[in-house]
This record gives sequence, C-alpha cells and structure tokens, in this order.
Amino acid sequence: MKPWALEIQQGSKQFPDGTYALQNIEWRVKEGETMALIGESGSGKTTFLRLLNRLIAPTTGAVVIQGEPACVQDPIQLRRRLGYVPQDGGLFPHWTIRQNVCLVPHLLGWSSKQQLDRVNKLLPLMNLNPAQIAERYPIELSGGQRQRVAVARALAADPTIVLLDEPFGALDPLTRHDLQDQFLSLQTQLHKTMVLVTHDMSEAFRLGDRITILKEGRIQQVGTPHEILHSPATPYVHLLVQHYHAHRG
Repeated sequence: MKPWALEIQQGSKQFPDGTYALQNIEWRVKEGETMALIGESGSGKTTFLRLLNRLIAPTTGAVVIQGEPACVQDPIQLRRRLGYVPQDGGLFPHWTIRQNVCLVPHLLGWSSKQQLDRVNKLLPLMNLNPAQIAERYPIELSGGQRQRVAVARALAADPTIVLLDEPFGALDPLTRHDLQDQFLSLQTQLHKTMVLVTHDMSEAFRLGDRITILKEGRIQQVGTPHEILHSPATPYVHLLVQHYHAHRG
C-alpha cells in the first residue's frame, strides 16, 4: 500500500502560555486528493498548514510527508518540495512575473532556459499570456491575475503536494468563482495532492474531494461533501450545514 501523501499522527501544538492551537489531531490525505480545511478564525487552520510545511513543529505527535517523518527532513529542502500559496499571494513587488514564478527553480539551480520554458508552460495553464505579462511587475496586474501567478509559482518546481492558505479569500465574488473554475481544471490536468484552507463552506464543497472541519483546535469531522451534508458528525458541523443551506436560499 502506498504511504499517505500527508499524515498527522496524534499531533498537538501548545503555546508557552499553556493554551492549545491544535489538540489530538489524527489526519491523513491520499495522493492526488484535494483536502479542504475549513474553520472559523481561531480554529487552528493556519497552525495546521504551518505544521505541514515545517514552519512550526508539533508539541507532541508527528507530521509525516510521503511516508517520511517531517522532523528528519531538512526544513528548507522540504519547503522547496511543497508548493505554497499564501493568503495574499506573497509575490515580490520588485521582481518581474517571470522572476516570481521561477523563485524555487532558481533556488534549485535550474538553467535559464529551463526556467523560461517553465514560465512559458505554466502561465498559459493559468490563462495568462507570457508574452504580455512575464516582464511586468505584480503592481501592474489585477488581484485575480496576481493570484494566478502565485499558483503558477507554487507549481513551478513541479511539487507533488501544494498547500493553499485561503488563496481566493480577498477577491471579488466573480473573480473568485473564475479562479475556482481554474483550480478545478488544473487539478483535473495535474493530479496534485492539495490542501486548501478556506473559511467558505461553498468553496470547500466545490473544490474539496474531502473536507476537514476544525473548531477550537480539534477536528470535528473529515468526510466527502456528501457525507458532511447528509451525516454531520457533531452539533457544530450540523450548524455549519444549516447555515450553508440557509445561505444558498
């Protein structure tokens, strides 16, 4: 049996003041699966993601990446193997789009030709024209275009796992819906393992093969959209489902 792409085994994260950001997390993601991670502010979503790319270490328990404990992997090399899209896109304002996309390939020592070929392949995948934008700067693009570039940058070194921290949260509804369509199209073509943090139930249901629901640092339920809609495991999940149906009208 293939190892899980991502796994947290009895993981907890405790702060110096004794409070817990995450507690008793038992969690697994299959290769090629999109796992949506949803919860309100303070639920532990960002801490969860930071455990996965080893920006922080669990107080107890273990994080396992593709069958190997994260704690024995070099953190810098690990992060270069994982694609990452932060909330605001995180593009460097004084770098061109080409330079931004090629950040990790450059760090990995790819040749200039390899980097250019990658830009010319990835930007069209994101519905962006390299000839028009590769030498422009982030400030010259719209918010939706910048987020497309941020996703292209996360894919540049062809990682098998991509972590996305509310990548569409700051966009207007129409742009957000368009980028969700783009995300689904990309996943169909590339079959990456994705962890998508969101606070939007509709987005989680639309984009996630399975969904993890967090509340106050504890997992409430992990399941497919159908399982969560039809068999909510806790009163909190039941309330979320009620709100989801009410919002849809």
